[in-house]
Amino acid sequence: MNNLRKILVLCILLLASFALSAQQANGLVNISYDPHGDSVFFAKMHKYMAEIRKTRPTVALVLAGGGAKGAAHIGVLKYLEEKGMPIDFVAGTSMGGLMGGLYAMGYSAAEIDTIVQSIDWNVMMSDDIPMAYYAYNSQRFKETYVIDIPFSRIDFKQSLPSGYLYGLNIYNMMSSLSVGYQDDIDFMDLPTPYCCVATEIVTQTEKHWTSGPLIHAMRSTMSIPGFFRPVRIDSMILSDGGTKNNFPTDVAVAAGADIIIGVELTMPRSYEKVNNVADVLMQTAQYSGGLEAHNKNVKNATVYITPDISGFGMLSFGTKEIATLVDRGYNEAAKHEREIDSIVRIVGNGGRQTYHPKAVNHAEQKVTISSIEYNGVNEKEKKFLDERIRMKFDVPYGKEDFEVSLAIIYATRAFSQVTYRLIDDGNGSYKLVFNCEKRPKHSLGIGLRADTEEWLSALVNLGINRNKIYGHKFDAIVRLSISPYLKFDYSYTPIKGPKVGASLKFQYRMLVGLLDILSKGKMYLEHSLHNEMTLYVSDTRWSMFNLKGGFRLEQMPLYRYLSLDENERYARWDIFYPYIFLHGTFSNQDDRYFPNKGLRAYLNYDYNCHNTHYLGTGVIGTISGGRIFALIASYRGRYILGDLTPYYAYMENYVGGVMEGRYYNHQIPFIGINGEFMCLNLLSVVDLNFRFKVYKNCYLSAIAAALHDGEVIDKKLVMRQHAKFGLGVQFAYKSKFGPLMANLHWDSSNNNVGAYLGVGYDF
Repeated sequence: MNNLRKILVLCILLLASFALSAQQANGLVNISYDPHGDSVFFAKMHKYMAEIRKTRPTVALVLAGGGAKGAAHIGVLKYLEEKGMPIDFVAGTSMGGLMGGLYAMGYSAAEIDTIVQSIDWNVMMSDDIPMAYYAYNSQRFKETYVIDIPFSRIDFKQSLPSGYLYGLNIYNMMSSLSVGYQDDIDFMDLPTPYCCVATEIVTQTEKHWTSGPLIHAMRSTMSIPGFFRPVRIDSMILSDGGTKNNFPTDVAVAAGADIIIGVELTMPRSYEKVNNVADVLMQTAQYSGGLEAHNKNVKNATVYITPDISGFGMLSFGTKEIATLVDRGYNEAAKHEREIDSIVRIVGNGGRQTYHPKAVNHAEQKVTISSIEYNGVNEKEKKFLDERIRMKFDVPYGKEDFEVSLAIIYATRAFSQVTYRLIDDGNGSYKLVFNCEKRPKHSLGIGLRADTEEWLSALVNLGINRNKIYGHKFDAIVRLSISPYLKFDYSYTPIKGPKVGASLKFQYRMLVGLLDILSKGKMYLEHSLHNEMTLYVSDTRWSMFNLKGGFRLEQMPLYRYLSLDENERYARWDIFYPYIFLHGTFSNQDDRYFPNKGLRAYLNYDYNCHNTHYLGTGVIGTISGGRIFALIASYRGRYILGDLTPYYAYMENYVGGVMEGRYYNHQIPFIGINGEFMCLNLLSVVDLNFRFKVYKNCYLSAIAAALHDGEVIDKKLVMRQHAKFGLGVQFAYKSKFGPLMANLHWDSSNNNVGAYLGVGYDF
């Protein structure tokens, strides 16, 4: 048996020697971005491998890219650990680079499995943070504009994003798992030596990450072109390594490995298998480097493991999908039992030996910080951020604490990306380094909506200096619809204290009663002009509260109502209506359009100098009955007290439709009516929405509403004899472009049945 073992060792060493000599003759399969750096690293690896080779052949693990299908790597790792297979070097690309990086940092297959399955990949594959961290006005902006394009004044095109995602949450997930290895390091100093592959876009060469910031290395290797923004570092622009070398066994050969266990997840697809955007991105990312290089790398593998990943895509990150992929990886590795056992008999079953400590996962182990450093901010911004995050020294912090601090910084909207590193200070604590990449200071917001009331509508917002933490800001807003308006807003936001500003708004308002043709055989046309100038003071930092007060001067110079029954018209360019106002809103709802929890309340007071008081109030709360049912109950009221303002229909009470403030800022929704309905001066509306989640983002609601109004005549309160009721059935779908809603409704006063269909955010 000993003689047979010696013969097998000799054969493997001869084969390895032949492969290595071929590699040295031909070089790596692709041109390297840094040949000198590679040669230094591989020379050190040869010395490292030579020491191991004194007792046994060396083993490398190579993991290919494949998006979510990379979960199959975990199953292979589990099987190799069960067999006690030693791993001396890890190389990977894309998701294989991420999995390989975790393994190289000392995590076991079981730990990686737990990490991957505990991650909310919907959040991870986005740049989203909880809405509660944004200031109230920023929340409203994100819930109004479907497109937000930041740009700089110098070059609009250059400031556009270079990918769909910046990778904010991916970066910070890696930061939480790699504590202890976040400085610029030699990747030979990891518990297991490691290399991952990225593509340098400008030179179209292959970047072999063998030293430097480990987080940047793992993030860049999986930057799928068009999906993730490339990583810019040290004069390099780096994207997914799969565009050059998705299965980098040549790197393992160059590192001096005798035995290579390779795991590949995706083979070239047939014409029938390239159908959607994800398929095109993956095919382009993995095989644009050339099939010839790929086929050469396949031949380098001593054991070539190809798990069955049929039926899964690059974004198959569901919990059940990941568990299935892990099982498939394990089962496929088990099919190579004879090959693996023959290697174990030669190299032993002692498992991997590490010479450096495992990385700290501060989701499990808290760490203390001794100092905080910000990259990319000035002194004023640094002091502002320090006051916001309020982190103390020598206090233990965990993963959630750092994520909260990051969210607070990112929610200022001044930065396109915020990441962090924890650098060991040598005294048992860490220096916390925030890397803040400035967002272009201007932005263009675009809102779109289509519905059966206004047909097509667009809202365009040009914000100058909008993305600055402090300073002068200017917004020009235009709404394009049958009731268009133009608004200019200037404000100054100090580093501390409230925002002050002034605005001008010019609006043409038109309402056409087209749906009444079907129900009554009638049609009416109402249109008016409405101008206003406002001087205001407002908060800018609060997330759940919004408070705004000041002085407003309004004018309604033209009003006309035309129907078959009546015709009213007046033009008064000489009358202005001054107001003093104070508006306050509180909201902790988790979603503006489809809340599952939380409360929204508002209280608005306007005083017209013609001695008229306007008080608006509302409370909208959600009671959750589990994952399927929710009851959304609301009370809204508006009360006009004092002397009535002549010639000024704009400030009357109105209800109608599903959208607050559609035609008037104070218009209250009412399910039974499309358009608008004028009410008396004392108005109260109650609304109950019994909502059921029928499938993923699909909701079905039964809605009931009632209103009662009245007025004071000769100092006596006179209410309408009968309340008005509305009933409706509504289907809604939560899309990335805003809610899609369709309803059928009934109004008790006229016994009318109506319908509404719309898609897009409210504005």
